[in-house]
Amino acid sequence: MHLPLLDSRSRVLMFAPHPDDESLAAGVFLQHAVAAGAEVRVIYGTDGEKNGWPQRLLERKIRIRETDRRRWGARRQAEALAALAILGIPAERVEFLSLPDQGVTDLLLRACRETVRLLADRIISWHPTHLLVPSASDTHPDHSGLALLLRLAFDDFLPRRHQIQRLEYLVHGASATFAQMARDFPQSLIETRAKQRAIARHVTQVALSRRRFLAYAKRPERFVIGNDSSAPISDGPVESFEREPNRLRLQVAFAIKPLREETFLFLIGHDPGGDVRRLRATLPGRTARLDLIDCETGVIAGVGAYRGDAFRAQITLPTHNFAPDKALHLKFDRRVWFFDEAGWAEIGPLLPESVRRSRPAPTRELAVA
Repeated sequence: MHLPLLDSRSRVLMFAPHPDDESLAAGVFLQHAVAAGAEVRVIYGTDGEKNGWPQRLLERKIRIRETDRRRWGARRQAEALAALAILGIPAERVEFLSLPDQGVTDLLLRACRETVRLLADRIISWHPTHLLVPSASDTHPDHSGLALLLRLAFDDFLPRRHQIQRLEYLVHGASATFAQMARDFPQSLIETRAKQRAIARHVTQVALSRRRFLAYAKRPERFVIGNDSSAPISDGPVESFEREPNRLRLQVAFAIKPLREETFLFLIGHDPGGDVRRLRATLPGRTARLDLIDCETGVIAGVGAYRGDAFRAQITLPTHNFAPDKALHLKFDRRVWFFDEAGWAEIGPLLPESVRRSRPAPTRELAVA
């Protein structure tokens, strides 16, 4: 599929995890939409209130209190409105949901049905033709967490025959999966300069990283069409997988760095009743039993196995808690500072027995959510 042609009938809705992501990821796309006469709306997931080091620099203080964070979040909101004004989007087309900054993945792993419903309501009420969303392959946990919350909103609340073209964008990380599937969006010199000016309006962010932030304007904007066919994943430690009716086998290699203590595996999907289940396991780095813990209740929901060491292993997970005809979403939590090694990967639904007999066993057929 090709990237969209926008016109006066288009309705564009962008979800941005933080103030600045609108300009970094889609400053040119938004200019195209405005120039085409499309209706445009931007919704921010968080206010970016926990971006502490720039605040310490600009406000000349070491200790950041809660009132300081709220003031910083309000300042970042104002910067976002100033950047969008350059891109041609007025303040009345902007909304801030004020989800917890650096806490979106934690929100996802708790009971998040109200948040999913909130996101779905925003989509349904705006009835967009084009939806810009973060990629689940993004290494910032707020980005990948919001991506998965939006995916749940699509799966649980939107009609199956909706006419929305979903475009996924990547801000953080060098996902090989995203690179394989993404398409470049063309931009002119005038649009590039306007994007630079919009990025520069995020004064709090360019204070420490001006060169890095402005470099986003020189690279082409890239998008993955959300309903494209899946491609093999090259992100993170999963080398291959095999999904069976009540079991999932993963072959993993921790090539970048060996497994360390407190590395978690997260597994999210729908149970047979349609509710979302969230399970976690602590990886031992040696052959041992693997307890899957329900993230909401804290009780053991199943027992699997870890066979290997801190470098390579086969992981077996029970999946009787999940509906076989629904996708599973998987992530290894191996953070450096607050970035992940890789984002969320999707394991597709289990095919009917008649179809599985006619197809080879899947290897590396993971896809971004």
